[in-house]
Amino acid sequence: MRRSQRYNKLSLALFVNAVALCLIALALFTKNDSKFPSMIPAAYGQNGQAAIGGGAGVFVVPAQFGQNFYGCYIMDVDAQTICAYQMFPGEHNFRLIAARSFRYDRRLNNYNTATPSPAEVKALVEKEQADVRAADQKRPPASPEAPNSDR
Repeated sequence: MRRSQRYNKLSLALFVNAVALCLIALALFTKNDSKFPSMIPAAYGQNGQAAIGGGAGVFVVPAQFGQNFYGCYIMDVDAQTICAYQMFPGEHNFRLIAARSFRYDRRLNNYNTATPSPAEVKALVEKEQADVRAADQKRPPASPEAPNSDR
């Protein structure tokens, strides 16, 4: 009789564990819309990055042009152009509002840049690096008797 009671307790414990595992699996699978559980916790307070759709060198990105004005950008990498389309809900259509080729734009170095200019930034970086090198040169060499703290 004692042996059957021990097996009953063991069976009950295994059954409780199985139910607990099923509940955990159910919680993981129903947490999001995908078929597989996400191992990375989601930050439900923020919106994710806007979805970018594209392929074969053409990409579509949703855009917000104003408080209540929406549309999309379409970039053709092969033709090196970008177009902006605005949605007009009353008319139920998109309208082209801007288009531009950026083929030659990428070759510019300093166009419409504000202060500091890239040359000024370069001079500041070089000055800062020279100051760091000068400070390193002023530091006396480490004594051979002093304990080495680099190891």
